[in-house]
Order: sequence, then structure tokens, then C-alpha cells
Amino acid sequence: MEIIEVHIGNWFVRCIPEDGARISVLRYEGQDLLTANPPSFSTPEKFYGEYETRPVYGYDDCFPTVDPCVFSDNPIGYRDHGELCWLEWQVQVKGNSLICSIDCPHPGASFKRILEFSGNKLTWKFELINTSGSKLAFLHVMHALFPLDQIKSVQIPAFSGCVDDIHTLDLNMKYPQQVANHLLEIQSGSYEMLLLKEIGAGLVALGFQDDFNLQISFDNELFPTLGIWWNNAGYPDEEGLRRSECAFEPIPGTCSNLSHSFDNGVCLMLEAGQSMNWEINWEIQKR
Repeated sequence: MEIIEVHIGNWFVRCIPEDGARISVLRYEGQDLLTANPPSFSTPEKFYGEYETRPVYGYDDCFPTVDPCVFSDNPIGYRDHGELCWLEWQVQVKGNSLICSIDCPHPGASFKRILEFSGNKLTWKFELINTSGSKLAFLHVMHALFPLDQIKSVQIPAFSGCVDDIHTLDLNMKYPQQVANHLLEIQSGSYEMLLLKEIGAGLVALGFQDDFNLQISFDNELFPTLGIWWNNAGYPDEEGLRRSECAFEPIPGTCSNLSHSFDNGVCLMLEAGQSMNWEINWEIQKR
């Protein structure tokens, strides 16, 4: 399996084209920002979804949905965590950028992810061209898994509502600090998926234990929902498979399911033959 490694300034990245262009390693000054490939892997005995049949770590892209769903009159449906992570991509290094691209047959789309490195900043640039011949409804969610045991502080934006997505419950939390405290207090053996609705700003800050912050910024008008996955060695619930990870996911819909978001009138739309570009910015800040 081909592995592409790039050193740019204080950044180091490792990418696996065959494995959905997974970013398997991303470091800044030697600090791992993403979870690592587990030393061993076996498929869970219980079915937790198709995505759990492969090692879960690092970074990949979820398009055109995260949750598997049947959309519109398409009887095939979309796969768990979308279509892209199951395909082999084309990857090249050009200057200070790592360029990953794929022609996705279902739905018909050309997708590009560019990692552009500059000093202490990493800009994730995305481009989508609709090649399907008809109007395309979609979600795109960055699936970056952070090492939960390295996260010591969390800052999140204001929001209008907080939902427990696993149990479909509205939670009685109104303030960002309440949610941050709640996350940091989740005990080992537990996990949660929260949705923060109608966020007031596109800004998240994660404090790592080695005295630096990762600040994530994005357009909250394009991404009105923030998904938070917090898995403190609770999932999947089988011996040797429980992971320690968290994710903060800007969502361009009301949830991670394209069909539900479309029904709610909030998702991305692109006419046939048209293109769309967007970006999400990461910045390392020393404390």
C-alpha cells in the first residue's frame, strides 16, 4: 500500500491514497493532532455499521452524508460515513500543498481536498464539481478524530439548542461552558454524540496537554450545526476495540443524515455542471 509523507515547516503529514486518502498522521512540532492506527484490528462481533468494519482513526471525508441513508428516489442509498472513504484517490504534493482528488461515481461528482500549510496554519480547501447531470443535494463533514486523552480544554460557540443525537433528546444545556464541562466530565466507558444547533460563530478551540491550542474556524452560515463526538473508551463496546477519541464536526445541515437534513430544508445544493468551493482553517497557538 502506497504511503505519501510530507514535511512542510513544522508540519508532518502521512496520507494513504488507497485508503480513501486517509490522513493517517498529522503532526505539528512532533505533537500528534489525530488518533493513530491501532496496533491490531478485528471486525467487531456486533454490527455497529459498515464504517466499523475498517480501522477507525486519523482523518477522512464524509460525503454526501455521514449516516447511511436512502435519499430521494435513489434505491441504492449512500454508505456509512459516505462514499469517499471506500475509494482509492489520486494524491500529489505541490509546493506547500497536499492535493487529494477523486471522481466519485455515486453520486456523480469530482471531489478535491487540498491541505495548504503556512507557518502555524493549515487551511483545508475543498472543491466539488457536480458531474451527475442533475441537481445534487449533499453534506460534507470533516471527520478528524482527535486523541481524547490529549485534550485538556474545550471552547465552543454559543448555540440555540443542544441535542443528544444518539437518544434524540433535547439536553438542558444553554451555555457553551456547560457543554465543555460536561464533555470533560464524561467517564471512561461512556460516549456521546451531541449536536449544537444554530451556532453563533464558526469557532472551536481545543487545548492540548503540551501547552498549545488548536483553533478551528469556519463559516457558520455554511455550517450551522456543530457535531461533537466524544468517545471515552466506550465504543465500540467490545474488548480490545474501545477507542479514546473525539471529533468536532462542522455540519452543513441539521444533522449528519443527508435525507433528514434535506427534509428539514438545510443542506448544500449544487446544479449540474456547477462547482463549489469552501474551506476550514486550523491554527496552532502556543500557550
